[in-house]
Amino acid sequence: MPRHFWNEAIETLGREQVCALEGPLIAAQIQYVYQHSSYYRDKYDRAGIDPDGIDSHAELASLPFTEKTDIAEAQRQGDLFGPNQCAAFTDIIRMTCTGGSTGAPTRLGWSRNDIDIYNEMGARALWTMGCRPRDLVISCLNYSMYAGGIMDHGAFETLGAGILPYGIGNSERLLEMLARFPARDEGYSMFMTPSYAVRLADIAQNMNFDLRSLNVTRGYFSGEAGLQVPGYRDKIEQAWGMRAMDMYGTAELGVQSGECEHRNGHHYCGAGLVAVELIDPASGEVETFDNEREGELVFTSLRREACPLIRLRSHDIVRIYTEPCACGRNSFRLHTLGRSDDMFIVKGVNVYPLGIQAALLEHRPATSAEFFIELAAPPPIDYRPRVCIEVAASTDASRYAALAGEIGSTIKKRCNFNAAVELVAQGSIASEHKTRRLYRAYLGNAAPAIEVLYRQG
Repeated sequence: MPRHFWNEAIETLGREQVCALEGPLIAAQIQYVYQHSSYYRDKYDRAGIDPDGIDSHAELASLPFTEKTDIAEAQRQGDLFGPNQCAAFTDIIRMTCTGGSTGAPTRLGWSRNDIDIYNEMGARALWTMGCRPRDLVISCLNYSMYAGGIMDHGAFETLGAGILPYGIGNSERLLEMLARFPARDEGYSMFMTPSYAVRLADIAQNMNFDLRSLNVTRGYFSGEAGLQVPGYRDKIEQAWGMRAMDMYGTAELGVQSGECEHRNGHHYCGAGLVAVELIDPASGEVETFDNEREGELVFTSLRREACPLIRLRSHDIVRIYTEPCACGRNSFRLHTLGRSDDMFIVKGVNVYPLGIQAALLEHRPATSAEFFIELAAPPPIDYRPRVCIEVAASTDASRYAALAGEIGSTIKKRCNFNAAVELVAQGSIASEHKTRRLYRAYLGNAAPAIEVLYRQG
């Protein structure tokens, strides 16, 4: 069985060895963008940078960052893909989109070579997670225009797994279809967002349907950071009777990381394909890859043709681990802490939605732990942010007032701020799409209208 994506040599390399391997690739990619993109050429010329001198990870630090907003703004001004387009349109064979922080789709162009790289990186991550050619995977990510559906579909096929492109919607029909699948020694696998697994569990409960009877033994999860909260993973595994494995990636560059069987962080699987740096999110200064160091990930494509990205700020805040894993891989691992653009400050306290999610899990089964936060006014946030939480259908209404008070106390204890707690019906928040956790109403991104069952005074 061919496994052309699998490179055991790369798996055994440490950080210094990977950096040495990627030096020539960095040099070639910088020369390519300088020659083909006026955007990058102008940026480097204005900064007095000689592209001939950029041939290592250390030299990357001298280059300015690329922000996703740079690409989005150019598209608003009329560019189809953006100022980083380097390949001729005739060489671009696919367009996908990413929602971005504002929800406005940002267009991404891909050459055939770019797609092959994306698939290889994704296949590496999936193999690390335990996916094998024997798997039959039902994919429940969005196939309309976003990268998670069609692009990650290709990663499964590159690995050799069978995949059913179900997409999103028709949830009851999905469960009924799975119930008709014949028994299979290997069981079946699901690919979806964590919040959709919770949503399907709610639907199954309303149908008096036992999810554990479906012989779904494995779940591969992407698109949200929910599985980084241990209690949330436990909730999904208990409802489905599956082993839930998590991957991390970006729509702009690919699925770069996956958990191994020890589930002690995501192994970075993009060596030789996408270079990675760690920076201080406030100063932008490069951080060393020390064990348990925290910072923001910055990515540089190494072999990209259509729309290369050089020093793209992810705004993902992670903690990295450099000690070898028991699985034998030497690649660094990462644990997602939150997004710098999702962080908000309440009276001097940094708050991440993932921290609130962890706090809410303490109140299961009275709540489902599905939630969102809405910020009504711009900083400084000297008011109580609205935190809206699903209350379990089995929770008696007479408990609402006490439960809201208990939740508020837990958020105060765990996250160090006072919240305005609201309870809504189970199934109101978790969705088939990526579930949004933070709304900034003062920027025009108000939370959806939901009937409130109880609101703290």
